[in-house]
Amino acid sequence: MSTPLNGSVLKGFDILDLITRERPEISANIVASELGINAGTAHRFLLTLEKAGVLASYKRGYFGLTQKLEELGRLALETNPLVGVIQPLIDDVSQKINESVMACRLGRKGPVCITVVNSVRPVSVSVRVGTVLEMHASAQGKIWLSSMSERDLSLWLDEYSVTRQSDETFVKPDALLNEINQIRTQGYALNRGDSEPDIGAVSVPVYNPSGDLIATLSAFGMLSRFNASLTDKSLQLLNEAAKTVTGRMQRKV
Repeated sequence: MSTPLNGSVLKGFDILDLITRERPEISANIVASELGINAGTAHRFLLTLEKAGVLASYKRGYFGLTQKLEELGRLALETNPLVGVIQPLIDDVSQKINESVMACRLGRKGPVCITVVNSVRPVSVSVRVGTVLEMHASAQGKIWLSSMSERDLSLWLDEYSVTRQSDETFVKPDALLNEINQIRTQGYALNRGDSEPDIGAVSVPVYNPSGDLIATLSAFGMLSRFNASLTDKSLQLLNEAAKTVTGRMQRKV
């Protein structure tokens, strides 16, 4: 018999997920409307999360995130053993191609940067640890999409087509699916200005010894520099780094 889960804890995280950059504060009415619970229950959840220190009420009836979640997120990234394995490898890749390189794990809202080496070029692209990338408009996000089962991918595409059509980076689901199938065949993903018109990237998957996707690596920078030569060199070095990560994990098993 499986151990029953605590529904209140799960509901608490569902409430936290309602807070976005576009909507930094939520109210009991918002929670009740979007999660299908009554306003009184929603208010109790908000007060409980406030007592736990992850929410604060900055104006009457509205709640936003506190620094505590950011501190916990930073601690999770800093204590992640995978970072210790990946960091020297991407340091080496970045030095050899003279571009920025990062690694991501999949979060609830998209790939999350867990470690990065930002290029020292006078004109370069920089990313901070903790940055969340878009699933549909980043090379790393497309790798994660390509790893989904057909059912999960279909559900994601359905939700994407409903919620993201007003976005400037919206890609028709059929076109996105075609690209995902191509990524499954070739084993890597490209970003040719999909999210930002001047940014290019190439990304590869990192698997554990059991063949599960556990991270993605990518080289990124100004799109004008990501010609065929740089892309090919980056792919070679990133794939070598990814295989090294898998090999080191194999020895620890």
